[in-house]
Amino acid sequence: MNELPGWGELFVTDVITRLVLIRHGESEDNIAGRLAGWTDSDLTSLGVEQSQRMARFVARVYSPAAIYSSPLTRALRTARPLADLTGLPIRVREDLREVYFGVAEGLTISEIAARFPSEWERAQDEDDIEFQFPGGEPRYAFHERVRSAFRELIRDHVGETVAVISHGGVLSTFLADVADNKPQHWRRFFKHNCALSELVAEGGKISIVRWNVVDHLKENVSGES
Repeated sequence: MNELPGWGELFVTDVITRLVLIRHGESEDNIAGRLAGWTDSDLTSLGVEQSQRMARFVARVYSPAAIYSSPLTRALRTARPLADLTGLPIRVREDLREVYFGVAEGLTISEIAARFPSEWERAQDEDDIEFQFPGGEPRYAFHERVRSAFRELIRDHVGETVAVISHGGVLSTFLADVADNKPQHWRRFFKHNCALSELVAEGGKISIVRWNVVDHLKENVSGES
């Protein structure tokens, strides 16, 4: 288990708080290879199927006490089947939205490299936490936003299981933060669409139980393998 600075006061010893982190289903921008960020991008038909499979698995295995989602369409549509199965409302949090890419929003990697070569070169240095695309969100601010969001979720749900539907950048950043206090190393914790990660907070520490689990996506919507 890892102890994040300043988090100890959030947890009650011997009471486990469980976070089930779910990346949204496949989106249209995922298929096109575009950086969506705060730009709305709907789910593909596969993304809808992934969301249904995820919902069946999470409802059956985890029985969450609460469901939280980013306000962006791709996350909300992923959360909806789980909400329908459990009867729980979707609690929308603005701070669970993806990092804002500024001028790079909606562009492919090749387009960014061609239009903003110096920025793209600088973006490759993951330890440059001051970096931001012009008009975008600085990395350090994004890291703090993500950490603050999960601090509040844990504080508000001590002893409960919470499902969080968000984005690859948000969830991988938090996983990297928990693993070694270096949220900028998020690429090492890449999450597939509708992949599931499980973390537990207990006694002032947080640990990653599993991450990027996709076995549930092999299950048919009917529940048959």
